[in-house]
Amino acid sequence: MERLPLFALKTVLFPGTPLPLHVFEERYKLMIGRCIEEKASFGAVLIRSGEEVGGPAEPHEIGTSARITHVQRLPEGRMNLLVLGQRRFRIGGLDRSEPYLLGDVEYLCSEEADAPGAEEEAQRVAALFGEQLRLVMAVSGQWMRRVGLPGEPDRLADFVAGHLGLPPPTKQELLETLSVPARLRREADLLGDLIRTLTDRWQEHRRQRFAGAALN
Repeated sequence: MERLPLFALKTVLFPGTPLPLHVFEERYKLMIGRCIEEKASFGAVLIRSGEEVGGPAEPHEIGTSARITHVQRLPEGRMNLLVLGQRRFRIGGLDRSEPYLLGDVEYLCSEEADAPGAEEEAQRVAALFGEQLRLVMAVSGQWMRRVGLPGEPDRLADFVAGHLGLPPPTKQELLETLSVPARLRREADLLGDLIRTLTDRWQEHRRQRFAGAALN
């Protein structure tokens, strides 16, 4: 077990993905200040119950350790941070002796990353993610950007999970899915749903645009 300071959030951090954070509460200014001084990581955990600001919060059992990669110091001790997700962990016990939560954590490893079919599932998810991104860009009127996707199934699964606009409970479900093929299959289903919704929006957008052009 390792002891980590815990940052209770309303979002989910995945290994290998970045996350911007704004630190303004006194308890987290203290916590992050210590992490910076000691060059230490902290744990990012989704709130199960309670509030992100102010009172106590009960975190989900599984979170991700985070390394601080950039700090922008602001007046009154506030900070903008950029952190990078490192490793999944499971909380074995909580310590509330500090103004912020501390957790005794056990690190978790992905499972079945080399299982038969994992590579095929990864290729399927990569293709669906590309299609979903193309539709997002089309609906919002932006130019398509080239995105470099990780090649390994495990890293790809976490990259996709971290970059999809999904509700926090769904992201937490993906974080807790240690089986790489199972995580990829779930992402393929979610991407299919997103693509259908975005396709409908894109077709409606085109109809409105062509109707406006005809009136002119």
